[in-house]
Amino acid sequence: MSDRTLSAGSRTPSAERQRRPTRRTVLVGSGLAVSGLSGCLGGAFRDESPTATVSARSTERVDDPEHDGSVAVEDDTARIEGRFAAPVDCVSLDLRVLTSSPEEATAIVEIAAAETRGGCNGPAAVEYEGEVALTFSIRDLTLNHILDDEDRVTVARYERDG
Repeated sequence: MSDRTLSAGSRTPSAERQRRPTRRTVLVGSGLAVSGLSGCLGGAFRDESPTATVSARSTERVDDPEHDGSVAVEDDTARIEGRFAAPVDCVSLDLRVLTSSPEEATAIVEIAAAETRGGCNGPAAVEYEGEVALTFSIRDLTLNHILDDEDRVTVARYERDG
């Protein structure tokens, strides 16, 4: 047995190819790194789940609804309200909260509309209000409306000074 290692010049081309990262390996590795980073938001560090509610105050058929929202934060509680531009006038609103670690104190609140029955008319504007209570003092909070699985509209943002 020899303690010598082969130099790159003496390796066969197929052996050299096996040692080089392929494009597929780099893409898969990059994808895993990105998904790992995006997994940080979503409660991986949180000890307790946030308490969150949203309710529709009114639904009105309008020709050209617009998304709008506001956030008021007091320590660990955020009051949200807004106007969701829904495709039809018979929808329910679903709320999801993604949080970071308490040290980062970041939260993303996402609201989506789901059609409750067929044969509805649209478009419509859904006025809503809600509250999110976290287990930490909020530093940054973003309020998004989800239009479909990939499209989001940021309607309000809170950033604490300092």
